[in-house]
Amino acid sequence: MRKKSVQATGRFRKNMVVFLGMLVFFCTAGTLQAIASRFQEVEGSNGSIIRDNNTGLEWQRCPYGLNWTGSGCNGTLWRGKWYDALRLTTPGGFRLPTLEELKTLEPYDQKIFPGDYWFWSSSPIANGNSNAWRLNFGGGYVGYGSKHGSSLVRLVRSGQ
Repeated sequence: MRKKSVQATGRFRKNMVVFLGMLVFFCTAGTLQAIASRFQEVEGSNGSIIRDNNTGLEWQRCPYGLNWTGSGCNGTLWRGKWYDALRLTTPGGFRLPTLEELKTLEPYDQKIFPGDYWFWSSSPIANGNSNAWRLNFGGGYVGYGSKHGSSLVRLVRSGQ
């Protein structure tokens, strides 16, 4: 018994290559558009507040103490203990985020959220009272530090 084989010939092969190429292009373009539209500047904030459309949370773009200039952060950077960070607030209902909230910003895009530093979360270590969780925006590392140590703060609020 002879086996039959199907072979893609000229026109069919060319159409298949064009179809697959278009499929890859539109899938890639859609992915890029989805990433770009995830974060939006909050209207009236001059770019200093960014809304995460995935979570509805609104984030101060710059670490606490710095102001957004339109192309970067400028000012006097606040660095302090966890106990002091818990008390920081700003007008508009901003507060120290939980570790889980900080993790939602992954991947940590330095163009959107400048600051390759360790940031405090409001989350203490469950089995000890001397440490609290923090996150490094440079590589997404999660770790803990002494509550008496020094780290930065990026404040968050529920969407307005």
